[in-house]
Amino acid sequence: MPQNNGCFILPDQASAVPFRRFGERIEFCLITTSAGRWGFPKGRIDPGETPEQTALKEALEEAGLHGRIVGAPLLGYRTDKNGESKRVVALLMEVTCCDDQWDEEAVRQRRWVSRSEAFDLLNRDSLQVCLDLARERIPEPSAEA
Repeated sequence: MPQNNGCFILPDQASAVPFRRFGERIEFCLITTSAGRWGFPKGRIDPGETPEQTALKEALEEAGLHGRIVGAPLLGYRTDKNGESKRVVALLMEVTCCDDQWDEEAVRQRRWVSRSEAFDLLNRDSLQVCLDLARERIPEPSAEA
């Protein structure tokens, strides 16, 4: 998490970087933003919520994804929207199931893609860095799988 003079800077928003595994293949879930660009589920951290709770809630509302947060935060970054700067923490999310219908399906597209396709669709440096860090951190499949 970003630091300033030895103090932690609390994020304003949390983002899930959702992935699922099919044998050796890894796919990432992207959604369209309100501006129509591809990105990851993200939203404001409400009072009393942890970044992990927010990331899981946004993934469910925006993409119909269920799962768990894996490990420590991937990255902290800043984003600007409507002239306002927000601090975002990105968290790796392993998806365990995916709803056929979800809260925001009428306003967002959802797409499962390979890492290379995701990299091409994510046209912002911070999101591409999140993707690269996620791929480095995704655990290898267990021997039983």
